[in-house]
Amino acid sequence: MTSTRRRQLSRIYQRTFESDEDARAAVNDDPGVLAHALFLEAVNSDDVTSIETARSYLASRLAELEPVVAPAADGVTELFEGHLDAWRDDHRHSRLPKPPVSSG
Repeated sequence: MTSTRRRQLSRIYQRTFESDEDARAAVNDDPGVLAHALFLEAVNSDDVTSIETARSYLASRLAELEPVVAPAADGVTELFEGHLDAWRDDHRHSRLPKPPVSSG
């Protein structure tokens, strides 16, 4: 895994990974952390404007992280879909919310 991928996963899991195996174990142990982080990234992306583009965003990010995430990709996807479902139930439209802009 490149240092960029390792840094990304370290940021998401809030711990330093010394090897691919360490990162893979963390993702396998708790794929919900990654699913939630990728959902938040999607919500904050200007390119994500619908459920479909959120799914495309997830697929792209999983492909970038594939060497480590592959064993848990189905679980991450399922949990990400859960976030989409919850959001859709709360908002009843297909446009993803954007966070409020801070005035300070």
